[in-house]
Amino acid sequence: MSFQQGLSGLNSATKQLDVIGSNVANSSTVGFKQSQAQFADMYAASLAGGGAVQIGTGSKVSAVVQQFTQGNITNTSNPMDIAISGQGFFRMVDQSGSVLYTRNGQFQVDKEGFVVNNQGHTLSGYLPNSTGAIVPGQPLPIQINSADLAPQQTGNVVVGANLDSRSATPTTATFSADDPTSYNSSTSLTVYDTLGVSHVGSLYFTRQPIASTTVPLAIIAGSNSATLASSAGMTVGNTITIAGAGVAGANLTTTITAIAGNLVTFAPATTTLTAANAVVTSNAGSANWNTYMAIDGVLVPASTTGTTPAVSSTTTVTLSAVPTGMVAGSLITIAGAGPNGGTHTATISSIAGALVTFAPAAAAAPAAGAAVTSPLTQLTFDALGKLSFTTPASTPVGEVASAQFQPTGADPQSVAFDFAGTSQYGATFGVNTLTQDGYSSGRLSGFNTSADGTILGRYTNGQSRALGQVLLANFTNPQGLQPMGSNEWVESSISGGPLIGTPGSSSLGVLQSSAVEDSNVDLTAELVSMITAQRVYQANAQTIKAQDAVLQTLVNLR
Repeated sequence: MSFQQGLSGLNSATKQLDVIGSNVANSSTVGFKQSQAQFADMYAASLAGGGAVQIGTGSKVSAVVQQFTQGNITNTSNPMDIAISGQGFFRMVDQSGSVLYTRNGQFQVDKEGFVVNNQGHTLSGYLPNSTGAIVPGQPLPIQINSADLAPQQTGNVVVGANLDSRSATPTTATFSADDPTSYNSSTSLTVYDTLGVSHVGSLYFTRQPIASTTVPLAIIAGSNSATLASSAGMTVGNTITIAGAGVAGANLTTTITAIAGNLVTFAPATTTLTAANAVVTSNAGSANWNTYMAIDGVLVPASTTGTTPAVSSTTTVTLSAVPTGMVAGSLITIAGAGPNGGTHTATISSIAGALVTFAPAAAAAPAAGAAVTSPLTQLTFDALGKLSFTTPASTPVGEVASAQFQPTGADPQSVAFDFAGTSQYGATFGVNTLTQDGYSSGRLSGFNTSADGTILGRYTNGQSRALGQVLLANFTNPQGLQPMGSNEWVESSISGGPLIGTPGSSSLGVLQSSAVEDSNVDLTAELVSMITAQRVYQANAQTIKAQDAVLQTLVNLR
C-alpha cells in the first residue's frame, strides 16, 4: 500500500464536499440546478497488461453533472416573474450579442422597454406584426410597447332581446323618443366615435298593427261569388276583412277557407247592404316591430324621413245623384286620388246590387303633417316567436340593419346591428345580449404572461393586446451545457444545438406568470451527503495514517 490511494480519496472527498457546499449555498437561488459529483476508480498502466492481481491506485472525480429536475414553483407579486413548468430554457442575449440560456425567470422592464434579467441580458421572443398578430420567425429581443392604444369606433352591435308578444300597439302612433307612449320598450348602450368619444345609443321598440293586404273582389248581386286568390305577404295572425253595404234586400255572404296553421277571422259572416259610400285610408303595411335608434338623445335616420299624413288623408266619398235604373252587373268606378307614402286600402260598399271599385290613383300628395323618422329596421317573427325568413334560403328579415351618424368633430360612421338573437315570446321584455366592438383610447396599465408565452398588455379602457411572445429552447443533452455563472449556460458540442419553439409545443414546458422556479436542491439530502463525504474524508485520512505507521515500523527496524 502507498500513500496514493489515500491522497486520491482525500482529493475526491474534498471535491464532493465542494459540490455539496455549492448546492447548499444555492438552495435559495431561483432557477438553480444542483450538481452531483461522479467518481471513477484509477489503475496504474502496465506494459505487461492487466491481471487478476492488479491493484487500483485510488479514485478521481470523473464529472460534476447538473441535475435539471423540476424545482418547486412559488408565486410572487411581480407580473414579470415567469416560471417554466416542464422542459426548456429562456433564451437570453447579453450586451455583446452572445446567446445564453437560463431557468431563472426573474425579469424586469428597462428604461427602453426591453425585458431583461438582473444581469441586463435581454429576453428573446417574437413580436407582433402591424395587425397585432404574433408570427413566429427570427427570435428578437422582446420590447414592451407602452404607447397608448388607439380608439376604435363602434362598427357592429349585437342585440339579443325578447319582445313581449302580448304587447299592444302604442297609444301614440307617431314615434318620439321623448314620448314613452309612442314605444313599448327601450334599452341603451355606449358606442364610440372615430375619436374614441363615448355616446349613449338608445334603441326603441314599437309594436306595429298587424299588416293588412287589400285584394279587390268582383262580386255581383245574386248568387255570384269571388275567390280571394292572393295570399302574398299574409302571415300568422293577419286578419281578412270583407265589408259590403247596399240597399235592403241584397246580402253579401262571406265564405272563408283557412290555410293550415293560419288564423283567419271575419265579421260579420253575412252583411246587409244598406248604404252608399266609399272610404279611402292610408295604410303603410308594416312588420310586427319597428326599431328606432338615438345617439345622445338625437334620433338617427336609418334611411329617409317623411311626414305623417294629415287629417285630409282620410277621405269619405259619398255617391250622390246615383243614376236611376241601375241593375245588377252595372259598374261604378271612383277614381279619387289617395295620399302618397303608403299602400291604400279601399273599403268598398255596393249599392243596388252594382259593383263599386276604387282606383287609388294617388295623384295628389297629402297635406303635410308632423315630421317622422324612418325606423332603423323592421322585425318580423314567425308563429314560434323567432325572426322569420322571406324565403328558406334568404337572410332573416330584420337580422342586420345599419345606422349612419356623424358626431361633432368626428368622421361619419356606420353602425351595423345584428338582431339574430331577438325573439318574440309571451314573456316580459328583456335584453339577453347587448354588445358592441368599439372602445376609447387606453393607457397600458399592466401585463401578464399566458401559459403559451404570450405577453398580454392590459389597458385602462378594458382592452388587452399581445405585446410579444416568449420562446423557449431545449437541448438533446441539457447536462452538456456549459455553466457561465449567474444561473446561465451556453451551448456546447456535447449539448447539441437548441430546439426553439413556443411554450407548450413539442416537448417544451408551459409558463406561469407571477411565479418563479425555486432551486431544486434537496437540503436534507445534501446534509446527509455532507456527513457521508466527511466520513469518507476521515477514512481516507486513516488510510494515510496507517501507511505512515507501516513506514515508521520499517524505519525502526534494527
